[in-house]
Amino acid sequence: MPSVSVVILNWNGAAETLPCLDSLNAQTFRDFRVVIVDNGSADDSVARIEEWAHAHPGLPLDLIETGENLGFAGGSNRGIRQALEAGADLVFLLNNDTLLRPDALQLLVEFLDAHPGYVAVTGQIRYADRPVIWNCGGDLTWSGSRKYLYGEMPVEAVPQIGWRRITFITGCASLVRASLFKKHGLYTERFFFGEEDYEFSLRLRRLGLPVGACLDAVIWHKVGSSIDRAAPATRLGRYYLYYLNRFIDMRGYWPRPVWWLWRLGSIAVIVPKLKRSRHLSWRALWVLSTRLLHDSSRLDGVSKERFEAAMQSGPDSI
Repeated sequence: MPSVSVVILNWNGAAETLPCLDSLNAQTFRDFRVVIVDNGSADDSVARIEEWAHAHPGLPLDLIETGENLGFAGGSNRGIRQALEAGADLVFLLNNDTLLRPDALQLLVEFLDAHPGYVAVTGQIRYADRPVIWNCGGDLTWSGSRKYLYGEMPVEAVPQIGWRRITFITGCASLVRASLFKKHGLYTERFFFGEEDYEFSLRLRRLGLPVGACLDAVIWHKVGSSIDRAAPATRLGRYYLYYLNRFIDMRGYWPRPVWWLWRLGSIAVIVPKLKRSRHLSWRALWVLSTRLLHDSSRLDGVSKERFEAAMQSGPDSI
């Protein structure tokens, strides 16, 4: 069987990371080592993770301290590089706020072993607090969004065996061939938080490389834990960052005239949607729309500074 490196990003999140490690320690597949990237934690995360590692010597664990918050892609890439240097055949990118059923990693590894043409696979990802599917990956749509496979469906309504071909794979739980990273690069670091898995999926689709969802491999996810700790977060700031990331990303994948038309069409959909579902004021929606149009034309990415300012005060403060 191939060797696996499990890459986990931690940022002030030992309360989630330690149960995740417990679930990894209970896996039936054993030929793996864990690479934890501590992304500049200001709490006692490092000490707690080191204490856990000393108490579980049977699970090989490397702890990398970045000294600062590099963002999701930057921190994950540090772990991926470590895995590649260690000679891993497969890299399992796993959110620290997840729990795995004991056979999950075994099933994912067996899927890639049985499907040599596939470059990555995810599992059946459920919400941790209720028997509902978060997603099983999904598909990229023509409109620049993603449609989750079985998203928000009750667990009992979803097939529990088999697999599906998908075109979007979430960074929450992705088992990826190391050769893919070596040949086609790591996550984009143009965005401090968000969009890295979407851009990665766009790249794979453009290259014609197939990705799968293994419905037998069950993973539970505490959705939202990482970003909820990032800052007080205005609602408007979150929406601004989400759509700005996407607008900038799509600019590199479509001809400019098509991108301009798509962007205006997206604004025409976003504004009434947020007005109806989130009850934002017309002034807030005007600020959001004008800043998205302006910033997506001039920016090549979203820096840590812009991310933090938008999360704390909203786009009108930038």
